[in-house]
Order: sequence, then structure tokens, then C-alpha cells
Amino acid sequence: MAEQASTEHLESQGIVGGEELRTMPLLERAKNRLSWLSINILLNMIAASVIAFHQDTLTSVIALAVFLPIISDMSGCSGNQAVAVSMRELSIGAVKSGEVIRVWLQEIGVGVINGLALGLLIGLAAFLWKGSLMLGIVVGGALAVNTVVAVSLGGTVPLLLKHRGIDPALASGPILTTVTDMVGFFLALTFASMAISQLGNL
Repeated sequence: MAEQASTEHLESQGIVGGEELRTMPLLERAKNRLSWLSINILLNMIAASVIAFHQDTLTSVIALAVFLPIISDMSGCSGNQAVAVSMRELSIGAVKSGEVIRVWLQEIGVGVINGLALGLLIGLAAFLWKGSLMLGIVVGGALAVNTVVAVSLGGTVPLLLKHRGIDPALASGPILTTVTDMVGFFLALTFASMAISQLGNL
């Protein structure tokens, strides 16, 4: 009963599961965080390989280089919002770790609406900058789809990690950031490769 009361107290303070506290030994805290950051290096190498695989497309449409970090960053922000909501709901008991499907379906709705809005904005910016409707479609479409992917991951990954007994506060961020980068690069460069004849040398 004392252990349960302690866990509930930690969760009420927003410390999901109480896996890390700043009063814990320094090396233990660093080790816990480093384990996920190390995995992140491998995932980032995969993300970089996506760009390397499409380097001919990137060379032909150099304007894409400007939009790739915007696509990954905006998607990451959307995903982090979903992570924050899931972490908060876990901490106050508003959602259980087994309710992944329900949370995912709720996040898809938000992702579609926000993805379309953000995609239209970045697509319009690309069109106004380069005067290419196809460039706007490519970057706007990539951001729209990646936003849906990001919120889906952001909403569900903390629940999946919690269900597996892994601290979602440490692991959700690295997983979300790298996967959204990888998917965002893949979508933008793949869409551009499919429309390369209409993009010309932008």
C-alpha cells in the first residue's frame, strides 16, 4: 500500500511511473538517458541514408534542401504536442497504457486537420518563393502526411512504452524525433522524385 501511494504521488506530480528523479545519482540518470540517445544515433543514420539514397533528386531540386528541416521540425513539434497530452493523461489517470487504439484514432483526426492546414501554408510559401505549383504540392503533401504520422506516434508511443515498463519521459522524444525526420525526408524526396520532370532545376 505504501508503494502504491508513493507511485500515485509521483504520478500526481507529473512524474510518470517515477522512473527518474533529479535526486537520483548523477551517473544513473545519465546512463538512463544515454541508453536512448545512443539508439537515436542508429536511427539518425537511417534517416541520413534516406537523404543519401535520394541525393540525385536533391541535387536536381536544391530548393528542397530549404524545406526538409522545416518539414521535420514542424512534424516534430506536432508530435511533441501529442506526447505531452499522453504523458499528462497518463500521469492523472485519464488514459491507461492499454488504450492505444482509442488514443490513436483521436490523434488521427487532429493530425489530418492540422496536417492539411500546415501543408497548405508551407505549400503556399514554396509556391510564392519559387513560383512552382508542383514544389508547393510536394512539400505541402509531405508535411501534411508526416504530421499525421507524427501525432500518431506522439500519442501512442508513451502508452506503448509505459505498457512495456519503459520510462516514456526518456524514450518518447528520441523515438519521435528520429522517426518523424526519417519519414519526412522520405516523403518529400519520394514525392519530388515522382514529379522530377515537372520540378525542373529549382
